[in-house]
Amino acid sequence: MTLEPRTVPHRVTLVRTIAASREALYAAWTEPDRMRQWYATVVDADVRVGGRYRIELHEADGTVNGFTGEYLELTPPSRIAFTFTHHSQTPADRISDEKVEVTFREIEQGRTELTLVNSWVGPEFEPSHYDELRGGWEEWINRLEKAVQH
Repeated sequence: MTLEPRTVPHRVTLVRTIAASREALYAAWTEPDRMRQWYATVVDADVRVGGRYRIELHEADGTVNGFTGEYLELTPPSRIAFTFTHHSQTPADRISDEKVEVTFREIEQGRTELTLVNSWVGPEFEPSHYDELRGGWEEWINRLEKAVQH
């Protein structure tokens, strides 16, 4: 008898205060032209609950990272939730039910706390996997911060 590997819920959470309004941040996550400024090289997004999106990151070394998903919640200007599938991950079947939730909480006028939670179900990972995932989201949030401040 072979036992299936135990799958457990996982999450990576980032919290960042950005010098921008909730409205500006929400627009940067939901308007394809703005999304191209920081999120991905290619953005195809039907931004509505139940709508699908596809993004591609074309890296300097010629690699392409592709992501797809479905919008689960759009609550302007405070919350976005969507499924998230990375098509370059290896092996592809190690995780399931991956979701990203982004909330925007105004701290004061022109300053917003962004909280991002990336969650999924799967087997235990090495600690370096969490660090790598957190680092990828931090890079994206750094690019977002620069985009909304210009």
